[in-house]
Amino acid sequence: MSDIWAIRDARLLEEEKPIVNDLREAGANITSIWDLVNSRSGYPHLVSILMKHLQLPYSDRTRSGIARALAVPAASKYWDFLVQQYRNAKHGKGPVFPNEETEFVLGFKDALACALSGSVTEETLPQLIGLAKDTTNGESRLLLIGPLRRSKAVISKDAVDELRHDPQLAKEINSWRKK
Repeated sequence: MSDIWAIRDARLLEEEKPIVNDLREAGANITSIWDLVNSRSGYPHLVSILMKHLQLPYSDRTRSGIARALAVPAASKYWDFLVQQYRNAKHGKGPVFPNEETEFVLGFKDALACALSGSVTEETLPQLIGLAKDTTNGESRLLLIGPLRRSKAVISKDAVDELRHDPQLAKEINSWRKK
């Protein structure tokens, strides 16, 4: 089984080469797009490169890494595009490569939800709330509500009070009281 994972990982690293090369040329010290995910250092100068590559036909796994790397405030200028991608993305977790049965942890729609949560601004907060309320967005909505918890805006508090009764979100929101 480990041979299968090694082959898959090698394929992913090969697929990522164009984006990794572009990011390295811009000063990023990475070997994989996933090195940027949850990075503590800011990289606003890399966001336009990430956006360019998000529009290219990579596997869902690579596109998920790109979207997760866009969960930064500097991506807010691409908000409308990210929302469009989120609305069009399919639910669930799919194979890493077409015609492959192996599943990965985070689906592309979930990764886009992370990008939206990380790039939301006060001005786009009402749109984020609308996406969180839209049940057709499925369980990925769990990844949209974090900013509502942190926001001091009245519309966030009102949205949390309303979403507290949503079956998919209630457990998470109600756990906030206990922390």
